[in-house]
Amino acid sequence: MSSGEVFPILHVDAIEPVLAFYRDTFAAEVSYRFPDDGVPEYLTLRIGRSSVALALGTSPTMYGEVPLPASGHAVDLCIYVPDLDAAVVAAPRARGEVTVPPTDTPWGERVAYLRDPQGTMLLVIQDDGEAHRGEVGEG
Repeated sequence: MSSGEVFPILHVDAIEPVLAFYRDTFAAEVSYRFPDDGVPEYLTLRIGRSSVALALGTSPTMYGEVPLPASGHAVDLCIYVPDLDAAVVAAPRARGEVTVPPTDTPWGERVAYLRDPQGTMLLVIQDDGEAHRGEVGEG
């Protein structure tokens, strides 16, 4: 990571199935792993130019609380992909769920909603090659 870069950390109760979902659906690659050997407790994944981390959220953190793994709709992750239809096909194969199939929006984007194996909602948008300003409906 570099200074000023922001990325989400998803607290999960099992890293491997969530890793498989992001790898198989979005071609995520592990860029950092802790510990180096054995069962991972934390992974940073690169998806295109962005990062998302997976942390085993089953014991107290440095601030003394046990994070609650995603168990419903708390956060949406937004990801632009080169092939929306391929991501929608891959998600169920990777133990995810298609919540809203691909649809054209009034603001001109083609989108779908997917849910990862731990319940995190993903707004997946067909990348049209134009620069994105970071807010749905403005890109």
